[in-house]
Amino acid sequence: MKQWLNRALLCLLAGLMLLAAVAGAEPEAGVDARETAQPEATQAPEDGPKPARGYVLVTTATQSGWLPLPEAGEVSYPIRQILPDGSEAENVIHLTPDGVYMEDSTCANHDCIQQGIVTLENRDERILSNMIICLPNQVTLQLFTPEELLEMAKGEKGQ
Repeated sequence: MKQWLNRALLCLLAGLMLLAAVAGAEPEAGVDARETAQPEATQAPEDGPKPARGYVLVTTATQSGWLPLPEAGEVSYPIRQILPDGSEAENVIHLTPDGVYMEDSTCANHDCIQQGIVTLENRDERILSNMIICLPNQVTLQLFTPEELLEMAKGEKGQ
């Protein structure tokens, strides 16, 4: 799993810089976005797009993908899936310029919602560090800095 994640990271890293320049990230196929506040359009710097402050790795039972933290405003992403046992699940993740939290979930216990927000400032103090986990719906969220992504990519090149 770790090797697959590292390979996927390398493929996605190039796309992250482009995503950071787009106001309001577009969700992957099968994921709908509900914007709660439209960020103002900004021009990309002359020397290229500015990386986001952080990136969230969203992993479900069947797929994974990256979302950049918005530069301004907030955005929610409903993630609907059919789990391997045939049941339907939905989680709503909420991105802010500072972090991510689970806004809503169809899981019975809502432990994922109670885990609160993960920010770049508080992740070293949290029990689950940079993660939010919804075990019943098989969804994990992990918050990374751009520097951490580059380090992970360098580690993959060295293997």
